Amino acid sequence: MKRKLLAILLAAAMTLTFVSCASGTDTNTGSGDTTAAPGGATADLGLLTPGTLKVGMEIGYPPFEYFSDDGKTPLGVDVELAKALGKELNLEVVFEDTKWDAIFSGLFTSKYDVIMSAVTILPDRKTEMLFSEPYIENWQAIAVRKGGARVLSPTGLDGLKVGYQDETTSDAYIKGLIDTGALNCEVNEYEKVLQAFSDLKLGRIDAIICDSTVADSYVAREGDTYEISWIQSSDPDAEAETFGIAIKLGNEALQKAVNEALKKLKDNGTLAQILQDNL
Repeated sequence: MKRKLLAILLAAAMTLTFVSCASGTDTNTGSGDTTAAPGGATADLGLLTPGTLKVGMEIGYPPFEYFSDDGKTPLGVDVELAKALGKELNLEVVFEDTKWDAIFSGLFTSKYDVIMSAVTILPDRKTEMLFSEPYIENWQAIAVRKGGARVLSPTGLDGLKVGYQDETTSDAYIKGLIDTGALNCEVNEYEKVLQAFSDLKLGRIDAIICDSTVADSYVAREGDTYEISWIQSSDPDAEAETFGIAIKLGNEALQKAVNEALKKLKDNGTLAQILQDNL
């Protein structure tokens, strides 16, 4: 999904903290230098606050992270997965709502322990941070208004007003086509994908390039408004993106613990249930 341009490493992270304890309470707990790792072993996980897993995410990217109708409670795939990981690791989970364009710098400067925000695992990112094993596949997709422009391929966007979230893999994908001369369209960058879909509904843009998982979510909720006109998986030469949990470079202990917990959640069906409930 999201592709931060890593040259901006020291941008200030704008954060707002939301606490969600693995036990379901809202109290702040946790003491000592070690936490219980999967399998009952004890390991120093190098956490910023012992007993607490601080999770950076951009809460505004449904179905992965978004606020409920009360405007305060975070919901979505990554939210539920973080809670499940916290339970496996016996850790309190704290969510840090962070602007996407500052989310990676927040990890580098130790504002949180991990990022769980539909982060695509990319070769250049793996030189800057550690990743968990993947937990979902994703493709690029084109969403349009129902009954609107029929865009059957990315080159069909030629001459149209196209929206996408800034500094994401969708951004990189569309700009790659433009830079090679394969596409000439009017680009509209958005801070949040929510804004792009709002403008698409209002007719201010003709199409959106975004994650297939995001497009699927909008179509499922508002099928009378949106439809998917193209998905990258239709290209036999295309490779799926995979999302993973980003961890600060050098913290192999936390990476190992997260991977072991994630494997448990895959094996016992918890991850499948989270995806089914949210996608």
